[in-house]
Amino acid sequence: KIQALLRLLAPFIPSFSHSIHSSYVVKQITKADCFFEIFCSRSNTTMTSIDPAFLTGLGAVFSIFLAAIGSATASAEAGIYALRSRSGFVKSFIPIVISGVLAIYGIIVSVLLSGKLHHATVGDDGSENSTTITTTDGYRFLCAGLSVGLACAASGYGMASFIKQANATSNKTSTTTGSSSVTEPLIGRDGLNVDSTMAVPPFDLRYGFVMVFLEAIALYGLIVALVLIGK
Repeated sequence: KIQALLRLLAPFIPSFSHSIHSSYVVKQITKADCFFEIFCSRSNTTMTSIDPAFLTGLGAVFSIFLAAIGSATASAEAGIYALRSRSGFVKSFIPIVISGVLAIYGIIVSVLLSGKLHHATVGDDGSENSTTITTTDGYRFLCAGLSVGLACAASGYGMASFIKQANATSNKTSTTTGSSSVTEPLIGRDGLNVDSTMAVPPFDLRYGFVMVFLEAIALYGLIVALVLIGK
């Protein structure tokens, strides 16, 4: 195309200038075209050589790994809250139960993606015996695992930050005996009967709504992941 364009412009270019510059331009363009073709062929080979089963496996790994990080981060702070709370046994452990749901979201997507791996069987010659899963499907499954994993990690971080602020109200509380100030431990002297100075805010309706909406962030990621897997 470029050579045809130069032929059309030839009448408007002086003969001497055309004989020198046009030949030089054509040579440089030819070299650029060859380099571009080689680069594109290598890029296409690299892109098509990615195993879709590998991408699907990465999606399953990222799903459970990131979801477990978010769940563990929130559960650590929720456990401290459960030990210090005076809201009753059931209400005290509601935050840690909600935090554990994040890991369930991750394992749901990981199990679904693991089932997709059975469709990508590779023969001895390196060719896939089944065309059910393609490279595009592999990228979709990878995005599905990342969507739920990162959403659960963000949700867990938000829960941990919120519960940490609730626990901080009792971290600096101390009982004064005479002229000395004694800080109470995590677990009171009488087992789990923590002293009243260590009490954290009770688990009421407002506390529950905050936890539910923080957990909903992970639910949004799960919905996106299920849509990507079932598409």
